[in-house]
Amino acid sequence: MIIKKIWKRIARYPSIIKHSKNVLKSIKNEKYIFYFGVPMHPNLGDLAQCVCIRKFLKENYSDYDVIEIDTNAFLSRFTTLRKKLKSKIKDTDLIFFQSGYCTHDLGGREDLMHQAVIKDYPNNRIIVLPQTVFFKSDCRKKQASEVYNSHKHILFLARDNVSYKLAKEMFPDIEIKAFPDIVTTMIGNYSFNNDRNGVLICVRNDIEKYYTDSDIENLKNIIERNTSVTVTDTTITKKIDANYNGLEKYILDYINDFSKYKVIITDRYHGTIFSLIANTPVIVIKSTDHKVKTGVDWFEGVYDDNIFYIDDINDVPNKVNELLKRKKIEKNKPYFKEKYYDKLPEFINKLK
Repeated sequence: MIIKKIWKRIARYPSIIKHSKNVLKSIKNEKYIFYFGVPMHPNLGDLAQCVCIRKFLKENYSDYDVIEIDTNAFLSRFTTLRKKLKSKIKDTDLIFFQSGYCTHDLGGREDLMHQAVIKDYPNNRIIVLPQTVFFKSDCRKKQASEVYNSHKHILFLARDNVSYKLAKEMFPDIEIKAFPDIVTTMIGNYSFNNDRNGVLICVRNDIEKYYTDSDIENLKNIIERNTSVTVTDTTITKKIDANYNGLEKYILDYINDFSKYKVIITDRYHGTIFSLIANTPVIVIKSTDHKVKTGVDWFEGVYDDNIFYIDDINDVPNKVNELLKRKKIEKNKPYFKEKYYDKLPEFINKLK
């Protein structure tokens, strides 16, 4: 296992070195946005965020060139990227951090990258796109608090109420706002004409899953008494990342598949959002983490007819049967782009 991990790291070195050289070569003009943490892994939720972030930046900052920076390349000891960027990034440049489950100490290097960037660029405006926040270690929590609070020009967006409260506690000296996941800006923008049949169960297969494989299999068997059932996840085996050609089309094709079902059951936050984009009624079930349940709170009073949080998996089949009887699927209205993201540039401009 250790040898396998070491080999994976070594295998990444050529792409990290290439990425670092390309970043440094591309910095030639005067106005830049540096987008740190661009996802280099095959998780459709993170990649959908990337697509939406690119679109947001293009729509609102067309006079800026955008430089995308991989977390591992920035932190790597085998490149000079971090050192050389210090002479390239000007105080007037904007810095954005990738949205997601990045402000935590559960693994990965995103939070360490955040802290490194915050230390390196004390005079830049830094926008931390919507984050789930969680720390197990008091030491890591204190470390993050000290680094963030030392910077005077950060806008931190928390993507659920639990994260918002924790961020307010940890980062009292910076600007904190509760903001929905940026993929919600896609809801209400698409119509689908597929025939709808059966139920899709989109569930995770990692440490955040609450229900066992046996629980999900039992649920599948019960629902199959009345209709067909497909099981999937938003983490895919296809090796794509933010550099994948046709990424936006790939995401939309995946969402289009969500529009082929009458009902979706998911414990994935982006599975929930994809369902709403596809205008498919969605039942949300537990995960071990707070982000799914509290994430659903954003949709209360907006999409009440199409999203249902069910605390007990045994109650899911009855709700499925109720939804299967619906004769018409209503298109969800656009809401989050206008309510939140069209106003985000104004909040960024206020950072001094």
